[in-house]
Amino acid sequence: MNQTVSQDYDHRQLDQDLRTLRVYLPDLRLLAAKKASVTAHSSRAGLRTTAPIPLNEGAWNLLEDIEHFAWSLGRAVGVRQRHVPTEGLLDAATNRVDRLLARPDAPIIKRMATTLVQRMGRQFEPPEDHTLIGYCQQCGSELWCAQDDLESGWTVCPSCGRTLKVREVQQIRILHLASCGTQGTAAGLCDLLKRCGIGIKRNTVTQWRKRGIIRQVSEQEGKPVYLLWDVWQALTRRTVTEN
Repeated sequence: MNQTVSQDYDHRQLDQDLRTLRVYLPDLRLLAAKKASVTAHSSRAGLRTTAPIPLNEGAWNLLEDIEHFAWSLGRAVGVRQRHVPTEGLLDAATNRVDRLLARPDAPIIKRMATTLVQRMGRQFEPPEDHTLIGYCQQCGSELWCAQDDLESGWTVCPSCGRTLKVREVQQIRILHLASCGTQGTAAGLCDLLKRCGIGIKRNTVTQWRKRGIIRQVSEQEGKPVYLLWDVWQALTRRTVTEN
């Protein structure tokens, strides 16, 4: 009897988690892409576009994780058609929950579904007075820091208990964005860094350009555009000098 109850619970929970991901996926896309813009500029290789600066980079990463998870589920339940949208893959998985639970990796599937739903909930209702600085390199969990954590320079992963240096977590997150060629105006980059828990004034970025510390790579609506990595490096050098 207990085994039957457990199986029923697993079925209901996975079914509910998959349906939740499916229902709120369109809203997550809007949250991730709102105010996103792609800037094109010339290089030696010709005109190229760079990555957008999403309103919520955490939502952007979550969207990618959900899409990858849905693709894995699609393969697991035998969806062979190419170019099936993420919603279709989640629908197919929901209709074949029994098949998923019969797999040897069912515990992993259940845990991932629940984790993604929890992350989605935090995107729509972020923890009060907390900032998403990045992700734990040990277990991949989101790291939401209070102001006290940011000021102390250290935080503890709520999942694996690992103590992490805030600046190192932030740098890995910035590296991820910078590797995509992310760029923007002084205001745009300052806003992006603020959402990573890093405070910097727009005028500071402008002064760095005037002093030759960073260079303008393009222009957007008459305003200078900079590479995120250049701004981060300038900020890091200033922090080291001040300390």
